[in-house]
Amino acid sequence: MTPFGKHLNIKSRTKDPTDKDLFIEVVGLLNECWVRSNVIEGEFGLGISNYEEPFYIVIENLIYMHYGEWKGDIMLWWLFERFDEDGSVLPINLNDHIKETEEEIFIETVEELWEFIKKIELK
Repeated sequence: MTPFGKHLNIKSRTKDPTDKDLFIEVVGLLNECWVRSNVIEGEFGLGISNYEEPFYIVIENLIYMHYGEWKGDIMLWWLFERFDEDGSVLPINLNDHIKETEEEIFIETVEELWEFIKKIELK
């Protein structure tokens, strides 16, 4: 039996993934897990948040350890807070302190999240 259990299939990677590939895979899967958890709680009334909370804390801490505070904050906002109560995507404000401008940006996909973070890194 593997350390993860007998029903989990761990695939070998055929190539070295890029940082972008890993980011998209990890954040995308985490998003799928979050959505699935909300469906289970909302539609079926099964309260699993107490069970899952330690896993999310570990994942959040790993995100902060790897990406740092500002990137981690943006990633977690995108994962957990980007939708309003009606399910519409909320914007994030991009402040350019040099140009003294503010822009509302809607980030709908994990690829757009990657590009947004990279855009900020360049400033």
